[in-house]
Order: sequence, then C-alpha cells, then structure tokens
Amino acid sequence: MFPVEQKHCDITGFEALNHDVYRVRLRLEASDRQNVHFHAGQYLDLCLPEGKKASFSIASAPDQGRDLELHIREVPGSEFNAMILNHLRSQSQVDVELPKGKVHLVEAELKPETRFVFAAASTGFAQIKSIVEHLLANQVSNPIDIYWGARVEADMYLEKLPQQWVSEHANVRFVPVVSEPENSPGWEGLTGLMPNVLADQLESVDEHLAVYACGSPGMVHALVDRLEEKGVSEAQIHSDVFAWAPRPDKKA
Repeated sequence: MFPVEQKHCDITGFEALNHDVYRVRLRLEASDRQNVHFHAGQYLDLCLPEGKKASFSIASAPDQGRDLELHIREVPGSEFNAMILNHLRSQSQVDVELPKGKVHLVEAELKPETRFVFAAASTGFAQIKSIVEHLLANQVSNPIDIYWGARVEADMYLEKLPQQWVSEHANVRFVPVVSEPENSPGWEGLTGLMPNVLADQLESVDEHLAVYACGSPGMVHALVDRLEEKGVSEAQIHSDVFAWAPRPDKKA
C-alpha cells in the first residue's frame, strides 16, 4: 500500500459532462519523485478552505501517472457542494490527500479465473472507471461485467465510454439500467432497480466471482441482500460503503 500523503496539484481541467456532473482534471507536480500514488479504486480528499476536506473517487487509472480525474455531481441546495465546485472552477491549484480506501484492485495480484462484476450507481461510476481502465491497460482477459444504474439515461454521463470498451474488448459487457424509463425518451434498455436486474441476470455463482459495488449505502446494501439470495457471500462483495456505513442488522 502507498502511504497517505498530501500532494500539490494543478487544476488542468473543469468541464460539464452532462446537466449536473463535472469532470475535474488534476496533475501532480512534475517534481514529485513518484509516478504512481494510488491503486485503482482508491479515493482522495480535496483540501479546501477553512481546513475542510471532501472525498472523491479517483476516476482515472494509476497507469495515467501524474494525471488524476474526478467526477463531481452538483447537489442543489448544498452550500458545501457549491463551495467545492466554485473553488475548483476558479482556482488553478489545490492540495489533495491520497491514497485512501481499502477497496482497490492491482492487476499483478489477479487470479486468471476471477470473474468481475462491477455495479455502479450515479457517480459511483468513477471508481469503476478507474478499475476497469487499469485492467484494460494491462490487457487483462478476465470476464468483466459492468452494470450502471441511473434514474434516467441522461444521468449516465459517460455512457459512450463503456460502450467503447465493449466494442474494443471481447471480455467486457455493459448493462445500463434506468429506474424511470418514463422520463427517458427513446430508452430501449433494461429498466428497474439495478441491484434487482444484476441479481436476475447472474446465471452462475462460485468462489471465482468478485463483485465491486459503488454507490449509496442504500444501493450497496440492497445489492448485498439480492446477491446473497443467489448464493453470493458478503465476502465476495467489495465496497467502501462497508467502512463508513455498515450494513444494518437484518434482524433489527
């Protein structure tokens, strides 16, 4: 594991990806001795004014060296969220603390028989993107299934990227799911709650299955419940949510 350190970054990009998600690009100082500072799937803290911090998944793969990418959703009515976006939009530099998070993936430690299922909701796709791009950059041939759930299709702010992965890599499958098809004109894909769709489509379960879930505690806990019904153990499901929002006792 890499030690957690505070690093200085230039803000090299700030762009809207859709109606409420922004891509922020950061670049670590060229004088930094290390070229890689995190494992795929980890997150960082932005160091903001008045000693405040905000955590975001690193959306880029460690294979991109000093370049980091974040996906930040605008939250109406949140002064803290507005401050974060305004700071990143108006400043040229920001300090970060990284890496953080125990849920990560290192290509060199993979078993060839592992089957990956990635489940993302909303900007949880950022963590999935980092891991998948790391796997693909290292020409991993393990099966990779990606489920991305959103309220409407417009909320899947980088939908064409996983579609590109599918077209370029035979081992990748992408399943987008919307829960409000009535608000997604022209939507012809799967509908419903993503945990239910994933569980319904899961045909075989064995010890080689590895599930990575990225989203709200409610989504992750619902996914655990549905997959346990299919015979998937909680030990096979990996999520940062378990560290800061433990699963409620089902007997309570």
